[in-house]
Amino acid sequence: MSQGTPLSSPIKRQTLAERVAETIREAILLGELESGAGLPTEPELAAQFGVSRSVVRDATRILMAQGLVDVQHGKGVFVTGSQTEAFGQALLLALRRAGATAWDVEQFEQLLLPEAVALAAMAAREEDVDRLRAAVDAYLVQFAAYQARWAGQEPPPGERDRLRGGFGAVQQAVLDATHNEVLRQLGPALLRLRGLRNWVAEDEDPAQAADAAIRAETAYLQAIVEAVARRDAEGARSTMVHLLRLPSEAVDAMRRTPA
Repeated sequence: MSQGTPLSSPIKRQTLAERVAETIREAILLGELESGAGLPTEPELAAQFGVSRSVVRDATRILMAQGLVDVQHGKGVFVTGSQTEAFGQALLLALRRAGATAWDVEQFEQLLLPEAVALAAMAAREEDVDRLRAAVDAYLVQFAAYQARWAGQEPPPGERDRLRGGFGAVQQAVLDATHNEVLRQLGPALLRLRGLRNWVAEDEDPAQAADAAIRAETAYLQAIVEAVARRDAEGARSTMVHLLRLPSEAVDAMRRTPA
């Protein structure tokens, strides 16, 4: 066999800490250790695995680096909840190191959401449609109040965060309605990278722009809900494409803005 082939590569031996971490990791992934559950104490784990306490500490560090456990000083080691937030933060750092722009993130959303809502239209159950409708209604109330209050002004960060959370709830309702676990788990972390868009042309009256934005956002989102409700995948997809479309000056600005 020639050198350099995969079969001739040396096999990496696992350390004791890696073996312990792998066993605990599998227990977490299989649901034997649920979110919020406390791990046995360090001496108990050492006795259980027949290793030293230093090995257990190293295994704990491995699990922490993987986002599976969290050490609460004075209380113990606990299984973490969803890792989507940690994944999103790690992805954002990677994008920034790679020199990605806000347009890279926006363009990804413009690719993902139309297909996700089309899948939702095919897979949604009645309760999914109800949740999507409720999320859209709540967001539109927030959006109208936001536009009316901050037209032509720079809102405080808290206001933007609340509105972003409202649209995030709409996105999550769409992703949940797909019943695709990859979209449900990874989608929120990926879409959370998106900033709140509030583009107004320089020669446009802020009040008129706000009124137009409210009308457009309401029309598009309500049309999306109705398309999902009647199982119209193409209608849901095309409406989402229109909702996410941006003016050329906004795209140009995003191309110059770091992610």
